[in-house]
Amino acid sequence: MNQSGVNQSGVNQSIPHCQRASLLLVTLALGGLVLDARSQTDAAQEHVAAAKAVVSPKTATPQPWHAFNSAFNQMCAEPRPGARPQAVRKDAPLEPGEAAKLTPTPREKWYAPPAKVFDNLYYIGTKTESTWALTTSAGIILINTNFDWVTPELLDELRTFNLDPANIKYAIIVRSHSDQSWGINALKKIVPTARVIMSQGDWDFLAKDNSPAKVKPTKDMVAKDGQKVTLGDTSVTLYSTPGASAGNLSIIFPVKDGNQRHMAGMIGGTTMNLVQGGLQVFPDARTMTQTYIASAKRFKELEDKAGVDTIVSIHAALDNMFAKVDALQSRKPGDPHPFVSKDDVDRFSTIVIECGEAKLAWANSK
Repeated sequence: MNQSGVNQSGVNQSIPHCQRASLLLVTLALGGLVLDARSQTDAAQEHVAAAKAVVSPKTATPQPWHAFNSAFNQMCAEPRPGARPQAVRKDAPLEPGEAAKLTPTPREKWYAPPAKVFDNLYYIGTKTESTWALTTSAGIILINTNFDWVTPELLDELRTFNLDPANIKYAIIVRSHSDQSWGINALKKIVPTARVIMSQGDWDFLAKDNSPAKVKPTKDMVAKDGQKVTLGDTSVTLYSTPGASAGNLSIIFPVKDGNQRHMAGMIGGTTMNLVQGGLQVFPDARTMTQTYIASAKRFKELEDKAGVDTIVSIHAALDNMFAKVDALQSRKPGDPHPFVSKDDVDRFSTIVIECGEAKLAWANSK
């Protein structure tokens, strides 16, 4: 022991034994927390690596639209440290990005030519936000609206294919985000008889959030987990997959390519929001992320069981939708349909799950 009362091991012998024991326990606990945070960070990187490993298919000469770089970069981005949390109160102003979506943008900024993707499925969305029309023997099922100011123009694009917007019988809204739901009132103004289907959670959310009155819809049909929406010869099956919103839906439905029938799957959301529209969506980040992962895993099982071999996305960039549409234009008889790939479906689901696991590990490292 030296003159200051510190022995060679660095422990101050002048401190009573009980205090030394307490200090040791605190030191060990802090060390354990550091090690646990480090192990969670390492686990996050392992999940990111697992997602990155399936971005591209293993085939020798993959087509460029089969590589999901955009989806990986969006879903596996590490949360920014110190990001300003959104305010939780009904009178909170809209986030700047959301407020901007209320203002029409020049046509050249949003316009994308409509496209016939399958014999019964048409893309009528914008460059970034997807709106789809599924045709049946008894009318049209719309999959998502869009922003209120652009929805009327998108519906009018149905006429490109000799389809009448007045024949829209149902609109399935997979989540309460502005780019899927803010056009409900615009749709109802054009087609008053169209029935709108959304989850109970998302109907409740839109009734309470801070979106302006002009985009708040009147509650209509409530989606149930496993429900089939049948119109004529076609059924769309709805599944509850909370994560992107508390009532997020994902859907499975048939598409036709000549005499071939395929099954398409739409994951209703690939982002997570702890707070949205001035409302707390989930109690905390861990609960939110665990819910998101459980939904993604469940929907992958449902897709496998249904034989889903086609991705239909809520955002064109996620699955390189426009590149696939371009490939359709030059498709020769006998060529595979660029949208049809069971491998694509499997790899995309793996990216969703692994990136979700990475975000959970990052949340646990805090």
